[in-house]
Amino acid sequence: MTEFFSTAGGTRLAYHLAGDGPVMIAHPGGPGVEYSYLRFPQLEKTFTMVYVEPAGTGASDPLPEHATYAGTYAGLLHELVEHLAVPRVYLFGHSHGGVVAQQYALDHPDRVAGLVLYSSTPVTDDDFWAAGSRQAAAYPQRHPDVPEAAGAAAALEAPLLAETDAAKTARMRAGLPVYFADFWGRRAEFQPLRDAMRTWLVDFGTTAIDHRPRLPEITAPTLVITGRHDFICGPEWAAALHTGIAGSRLVILENSGHFGHLEEPGTFAAEVRRLTFPEEVRGAFRRGDTAEVTRLAEEQLARSGEPAGEVEARYALSRLALRAGDLPRAEKLAGAALEVALRAGDRALEERPRHVLAAVARLAGDYELARERYLASIELNTELGRPGVVDSETYNLAFTELHRGDVDLARELFAEVHERVFRHGHRTFVPYLGVAAAALASADGDHSRAARMIGFTDSAFAVLGQVPDPDDAVELGRARTAAVEALGEEQFTFDYADGAVLDVPAALGRDWPATRT
Repeated sequence: MTEFFSTAGGTRLAYHLAGDGPVMIAHPGGPGVEYSYLRFPQLEKTFTMVYVEPAGTGASDPLPEHATYAGTYAGLLHELVEHLAVPRVYLFGHSHGGVVAQQYALDHPDRVAGLVLYSSTPVTDDDFWAAGSRQAAAYPQRHPDVPEAAGAAAALEAPLLAETDAAKTARMRAGLPVYFADFWGRRAEFQPLRDAMRTWLVDFGTTAIDHRPRLPEITAPTLVITGRHDFICGPEWAAALHTGIAGSRLVILENSGHFGHLEEPGTFAAEVRRLTFPEEVRGAFRRGDTAEVTRLAEEQLARSGEPAGEVEARYALSRLALRAGDLPRAEKLAGAALEVALRAGDRALEERPRHVLAAVARLAGDYELARERYLASIELNTELGRPGVVDSETYNLAFTELHRGDVDLARELFAEVHERVFRHGHRTFVPYLGVAAAALASADGDHSRAARMIGFTDSAFAVLGQVPDPDDAVELGRARTAAVEALGEEQFTFDYADGAVLDVPAALGRDWPATRT
């Protein structure tokens, strides 16, 4: 069934829904290629797949005037995410769709649960296009016994016979075999796609982009996947993405070209499904589901052969140990995760275990060591270009300074985080601002306000379906104990109930900006 919506600028976009699970938006390549080739039922068993018909194709409206090669598509994609009303989505970008997905992840990092950059590239300069032409020209040498192979390769370089959608489609169909590792040996499988392929003319001032300098800013779990025989977006370009995106996972499909989801569908689907592990295990932890966190982490450790998965699993188990108050076990597990990250030589993987090690020191009351570790974590994440994590660790450092007795510095650090959270619209951080407000009120001796902020915070966590992180639970517990002792149980309960119904502006003295960024 085709769904439609209109963007704020009046562009009507079509999309298709299939499957069940977390939302994954599939953006096709081209640009200007019909979406249907990307339909992948195997992923619909794990995700709610949203197959978008980009502007300028199919049932969608033409591209807006002065459209750009990546930015316009990313902007329209964001309007689709807003229309779907989901806080975070997985993005599945094929070829040019992967270029769009990179742009979106850079523009809206807080809305991306994970990325599949499938047979894509971070750069489309002259060298990129020249390399593709060389690879296409060499294609007939791989199929010397197939007379049609030379014609397919030549079709890709031939000028359009007319500036029409039909002429572009005819050229695409003629050259399509070059995109496969073995079209001729599996012609019965792939000829229907060739016959059905449709493309539309699209025009841009330039097709040149270069995301390489900004790839380190992408922090979402990322799978980079391509075929060994992909002539246009093959291993060279996949390696550039993998090198640039810290913690990404690179998969080369040995028997595929540009259409790995059709050429090796089983392997392809299994690799994409692995992308959900970090989000699943973190979600289970935030819900307080210890059994599910343990199951997911242990399954990952049993099958993992790659550092990112092992680090995430050991990190998850170390957080469970923190929650249980078993600080020695938490330190041991986080230390093991850090060792894996150091062996891998991937600094991005150090972030999570270093966070736990700092939390262990803080909960053990070794505030000097905690301060040292949080400052090192802030330095690391500043270097990695992760402002959201810098905010989180600055928040944790503020608690450390509070316990060291420097209330003014703690207040200053909390204020910095408060400002950035509201400026960037990070709504899921609201409960943590409540924890900070309760702790500061308790330090100031304003136990009535502390009780209200505890009530507000508990409600904010409940709205998100989450429970506090272990160190935040301890901070709330300290403020609660002090408030009950100072106010008495009855007054505490009254003030708590008063805080539980406060909205964000009433509780925190500030409202969200009109437009989320």
